[in-house]
Amino acid sequence: MAYFTAVLVPDGGGWRAVDVDVQAGSPEELGDVLRGAADEDGGEAVAVLEREDEWFALVRAGGDGRGEDDVRVFVSDAVAAGSSRFAELFAELPAADAGLRRPGPAGAEEPDEPADLDDGDGGDEGADDGAGDEPDVADLAAPAVPEEDVWAGDPHLLEDLGCPAPVLLRLSASGADPAEATVEVGELLGFADVLESLR
Repeated sequence: MAYFTAVLVPDGGGWRAVDVDVQAGSPEELGDVLRGAADEDGGEAVAVLEREDEWFALVRAGGDGRGEDDVRVFVSDAVAAGSSRFAELFAELPAADAGLRRPGPAGAEEPDEPADLDDGDGGDEGADDGAGDEPDVADLAAPAVPEEDVWAGDPHLLEDLGCPAPVLLRLSASGADPAEATVEVGELLGFADVLESLR
């Protein structure tokens, strides 16, 4: 399966691609490469990595007031990426944070609180009301256990640029095509057209 990589740096009000060979290595090593791609001292760069049909990753170096030595990484499927040629990049990333819930389908609502079956009078009056209406088995079934999150890293790495963490978590959980996922991120940040021109 093919890999795709791109490095983008801010350019005025937009982004431009820079010709950088993204090699396998640690986050610190890739961070050095990204900072070298930025024009100005203290600048920033974003790397987009994809493994066809499997996973996508985003790496950000500099910016966000975090200091030039800061490198932040997010990968949609750390299990699959862990067996790729970029495995070293993801080897020590923090696993999915259980405190971050994956967003449900668009338009989904929180379930109502269960009705209180005790009317407070302790009697059986009305107990036969609706007799014969058997409850749907599906209503009694325990809620399905969600699939285990396999993303890793920092889903907040692009929030100040316009891509909030829930977007990355949704794209990771949905199994979206990696190329489509990174284009959606690019649309939020403003580099989708540049990214597509590199394919």
